[in-house]
Amino acid sequence: MEQRYIQWGNNVVVGHGAVSGGVDWKQEKLKSSGTTSTDVYKRDTTGLYLTGQQQIDSVTLEASGREDHDEQFGWHGTWQTAAGWEFIDGYRTTLSYGTGFLAPSLGQQYGAERFGIASNPNLKPEESKQWEAGLEGLTGPVDWRLSAYRYEIQNLIDYDNNAYYNVKSATIKGLEWTGNITTGPVEHHLTLQYVDPRDDETNKILYRRAKQQVKYELNGQVYDLGWDVTYHYIGKRYDYDYDNSRTVNMGGLSLWDVGLSYPVTSHLTVRGKIANLFDKDYETVYGYQSAGREYTLSGSYTF
Repeated sequence: MEQRYIQWGNNVVVGHGAVSGGVDWKQEKLKSSGTTSTDVYKRDTTGLYLTGQQQIDSVTLEASGREDHDEQFGWHGTWQTAAGWEFIDGYRTTLSYGTGFLAPSLGQQYGAERFGIASNPNLKPEESKQWEAGLEGLTGPVDWRLSAYRYEIQNLIDYDNNAYYNVKSATIKGLEWTGNITTGPVEHHLTLQYVDPRDDETNKILYRRAKQQVKYELNGQVYDLGWDVTYHYIGKRYDYDYDNSRTVNMGGLSLWDVGLSYPVTSHLTVRGKIANLFDKDYETVYGYQSAGREYTLSGSYTF
């Protein structure tokens, strides 16, 4: 898959806020190889967007809208509004509502079969409505946020043992709590999630989606050496065993990642990471083993 992306934007200060707008263009190109030939697929998408923010005493107001022209699916518009109110010093409540549009990727439509899942050229775009209410604050040393959300999605893109397909209508409801605290040289970041994802027609839990997730990140620095440790718990999920025509319970799992970074020079930084540190055997899709322990070495250079 090849992608090209160009964006132009401008920002103007207005009152106690700002208005920004611009245009962006994206081109995707996919070469899909079959048994006898190679096909090339291309899609251009052009978008226009406008956003605005304004502070009125202890209230923050935001609004945004965009129009996109997809070479395959035509014009579509989306928008979002949000408001925040700092009702006590250090404590804030938020509320937002918006719409969304997500076209299937070229890989989902025309890509080669992967993990036994075939592409589907007849996929429809996802269209969604979403609202979220939140409460956030700084209590002692803990910076935290609690949010509740509800997504209503038409034509949710999912997959079974054969191919990608659209779920006619789905609703995803959830709660999320995040907290950050610093203890001496160590920063702690904790995320707790509870999600209820359901197919509206059957009222069944969507396959391969955990209701509970926990993520705990620690990071710090010893002299010039940066380090981080991440723990990720994914609760039980359900999938379908098509060979035996039965629903299977995929138990919860715990994964650990560790990483190090070191500035070799003022311009060059080297990073190393070990994912799935304890080489846990697990499946995100029933019948397909995920990668074991993985090692990554990378570097970045700034001018």
